[in-house]
Amino acid sequence: GKTEEFISHLTDNLKIICKAFKGKAVWYRTLDARTDEFRNLPGGETEPEEDNPMMGWRSIRRSLDQPELLKAEFEAIKRVHKAGYTNLGVMFPLVTDSGQVHQAKKIFKECTGMTPLKDISFGIMVETPAAVQMIEELCAEGISFVSLGTNDLTQFTLACDRNSGRVAKLYDEMHPAVLRQIHKVIQTCKKHKVETSICGQAGSNMEMAQFLFREGIDSISANMDAVNSIRKIVAKLEGLLPIKGKKR
Repeated sequence: GKTEEFISHLTDNLKIICKAFKGKAVWYRTLDARTDEFRNLPGGETEPEEDNPMMGWRSIRRSLDQPELLKAEFEAIKRVHKAGYTNLGVMFPLVTDSGQVHQAKKIFKECTGMTPLKDISFGIMVETPAAVQMIEELCAEGISFVSLGTNDLTQFTLACDRNSGRVAKLYDEMHPAVLRQIHKVIQTCKKHKVETSICGQAGSNMEMAQFLFREGIDSISANMDAVNSIRKIVAKLEGLLPIKGKKR
């Protein structure tokens, strides 16, 4: 019952971020909170109790089931664009097939009058093995960019709950199975001229950054405390800084 309050709050805060990053792309990830996270918020008592919320009713699957929430987010994005902040794009989490993207794009056009890809950049999170296997179809559906969500991609690939201390030793973003999937996504996206990025803890790993650079990724997201070190290693790889032990 507070749709306008939600839209106004989101609009105002998105403007602040877009203004701070003027001239640079800002990607807004649509609602991705899990049911257990909502249950801990005021008013969350009616949220369903799921045995495995990580793999439950969240992300794009919930957004498509409850389009009124998605439409409210789209209205905020429309207002931000109308205010002149056209560097804002929209990104969908936990995508598993191209039909989800098609449906989300249809809802966006219907409720904003804006055309995806033409008036605004549209992208997805690749954080499931399903999205990796469907990356050709997802690119063909029409997307501007992809962000590799390594936290979920790693846990779903290795069947390893990232919240469980008992299997923490098995959680490894540099596992060959994870790296092969990242390779497949980047190379396929390059073929379709789809921009690639990464988010999650892995982007702060210097070994991962070197791997991503060699693969030709377009950008890397890192934790605040790792930004400088990741920038330096990438600059060295690009030849902008001298590599220790070598003369330029």
